[in-house]
Amino acid sequence: MKTVNRTVRALLFSALLLAALLLPARSAKAAPTDEILNFTITVDVNEDASLEMTYHIDWKVLDDEKYGPLEWVDLGVPNRYHENIKAVSSNITDITDNGSKLAIYLDRGYGKDEVVSFEFSMTQDHMYQIDKYVEGETVYAFTPAWFDDFSVDELVIRWNAERAGAWQPDCTQEDGYLVFKSSLSPGDRYSMSVTYPNDAFGFSPDRQEGGGSYDPGYPDPYPEPGGSTIAEVLGTIIAVVIILAVIILPVLGVIKFFSYIFSGIGNGMETKTEKKITRTKIEYYETCPGCGMPREEGKDNCAYCGRSMIKSKEVVEESQIEKPEKYTHTGTYRYGSSPNTYLRVNVVNVPVRVPRSSSSRSGGGSRHSSCASSCASSCASSCACASSCACACACASSGRAGCSVKDFFKDSIHEGRVRIDSKRKESAEA
Repeated sequence: MKTVNRTVRALLFSALLLAALLLPARSAKAAPTDEILNFTITVDVNEDASLEMTYHIDWKVLDDEKYGPLEWVDLGVPNRYHENIKAVSSNITDITDNGSKLAIYLDRGYGKDEVVSFEFSMTQDHMYQIDKYVEGETVYAFTPAWFDDFSVDELVIRWNAERAGAWQPDCTQEDGYLVFKSSLSPGDRYSMSVTYPNDAFGFSPDRQEGGGSYDPGYPDPYPEPGGSTIAEVLGTIIAVVIILAVIILPVLGVIKFFSYIFSGIGNGMETKTEKKITRTKIEYYETCPGCGMPREEGKDNCAYCGRSMIKSKEVVEESQIEKPEKYTHTGTYRYGSSPNTYLRVNVVNVPVRVPRSSSSRSGGGSRHSSCASSCASSCASSCACASSCACACACASSGRAGCSVKDFFKDSIHEGRVRIDSKRKESAEA
């Protein structure tokens, strides 16, 4: 009985500790200072397999008192392998390349209820993986920048459909582009992928995601003016250690304890992933029912009049198709003897609860799920994604000057950028 009482008291104490740590954080959460009305990214694939990307953002200021007017923003980009960064809209005065982020400086400060629409373009490389799911196919996987503290009302990714063999998730096609649309709550992310035959573009193992080196052919235009001092580095390290020790580690410990008791690990259950395969049988018209022109390979709509070339479309079960083992990877495959019939296959991993076995207790597990979890944590922290993981993404959250992600280092970061800009101007004047 005494042992039971001690256990109950320990559980109550842990619950109170967790509440004490989390409730102040929740009560302190302030109203958002900004809102993204529209975030559109247009992507065209170059012959060398690099991407021409144009970003358009309609940014609304909701609060100009907490951090002042909106003068510059931080935007996460896929990785550091980019060049030819250009301001398309005239209200961008400067763009500072910080590797996985761009600091975009506006022409003036924008106040409450104002909407600033700005646009820029760049050439982005190291975005694909050769033979990722199926030998002979190359996959681009892309997760655009996300915003930890405010919402995106409309996210649109327009990806040129030329030579594309398959994509996910489902999307529409407009004017020769695959159009993916979503809306994001604070902190939410959206991912999509497009698959091509290996000979569609100039794919190179040295330039795929996670591989090779990059030399744009010119020196870094924004060198650090003198580097950080030892005191600044030590101060940063000490601050991070204090935050981890005082706040984060206790919370993680309590969460892990309750997860052990209630999530299944402590009651003989565990969570694994199983493949869910959806196969859609699509039959196309040989010629367009509207204008009579022949269908182009890989196109759902007529290239001449835009009318749908799909004659029939139905989801089929495994028992309804021949040799289902041939159709277990995401992609679009020719099916049967008809040249106009295809199977579109979509594969996702879903979590399932199963009894814990002795083999799983000894450390067995799915290689795929291990990769996915390590990739997700890598994306969330530093974008050091292994090439086998599916996150060729903008692994850096985005925001404006003074957003909550950057509160702790806001002043030093901003001062550093001003110092770099001033040195560049002084050099130009000299």
